[in-house]
Amino acid sequence: MAAGIFFDFDGTLSPLTVSRDEARVRNDVAEIIKALSSRYLIAVASSKDCNFLLSKAPYFHSYICVNGLEVITANYIIHDRALSNMELIRAINELSSYARKLPNVYVEEKKSVVGLLLGISVDWRYSIRPKDIDSLVDQAIGRGLHVLTYSNYPFIDIYISRRNKGDAVRLVKSIYNLEKVIYVGDSENDEPAFKVADVSVLVRHEFNRDLKLDVDYEVNFDDLGRWLSSYVGH
Repeated sequence: MAAGIFFDFDGTLSPLTVSRDEARVRNDVAEIIKALSSRYLIAVASSKDCNFLLSKAPYFHSYICVNGLEVITANYIIHDRALSNMELIRAINELSSYARKLPNVYVEEKKSVVGLLLGISVDWRYSIRPKDIDSLVDQAIGRGLHVLTYSNYPFIDIYISRRNKGDAVRLVKSIYNLEKVIYVGDSENDEPAFKVADVSVLVRHEFNRDLKLDVDYEVNFDDLGRWLSSYVGH
């Protein structure tokens, strides 16, 4: 039976407490994933951009990037049709410039492999919630952009299209003709993918202890490697 294991990145494979440059797949988990890659389609589904994911996990078979706005498979790079809408591209660039002027925030730009800006994350985890965040959200919505907010995390995401990980997981599943999908994630952003997966696994850590999602398994961040070995590694 053809099967795939899909992983979120931040908070699942890499700690949420590190910078973009320091983010990485833990060594023990990386070794297990590499071993599993001979038997399973291994994919990452993240709000991060593809250039970042390719540099951090070059041994994956498929990459779902920027929440599904860009997908890389063995033979294709697939883009959301919103990339052809120059008004949306202009809007996200102008919103990024506005966001970078806000005090005490970190703005992460998420670009396609050819350099088009697809989305931004505005992060205030080391400060208090900026008062102008609501104005930023209103501007984004008014210009047709898609905004994601999170109950347990001090950041927001803004994208050029209302895509989600569930759509992209379903696409990759079809491309590779997978009969079974295991999805591993840690936040509300992963819920659409949990719903289309045959087996859903929520990774628990200090930032999502109160998060309630309907999943098949829950595993602590530090125990993910052992869970993979026991559940799919035998």
